[in-house]
Amino acid sequence: MSQYFTIQTIDGNNTDKYQTISTSTTSTQSTTINARRIAVTTGNLTHYVRFGSSPVVTTANGFVIPSNTTMIFNFYSGNKVATIATGASSMSIIDLD
Repeated sequence: MSQYFTIQTIDGNNTDKYQTISTSTTSTQSTTINARRIAVTTGNLTHYVRFGSSPVVTTANGFVIPSNTTMIFNFYSGNKVATIATGASSMSIIDLD
């Protein structure tokens, strides 16, 4: 995979390219994401994530993403992201395809 990727234009006409999830200490799922690569950006708290068709994440089974961090993941199109945080925060997911 190339170290370069195309920056997506995000405006009011393509809201299916991104979503923001309000997070808490309970597992929360995104809507279905139709992409092969996604960027995940965490808010002001540490988040745990898990991917799948109907994922449920805990602090014991999730991948840790530190606060105020953006990570890029290869992704199975049609899956969802589940997230849990150490308190009330938010996480953004952007479709990079």
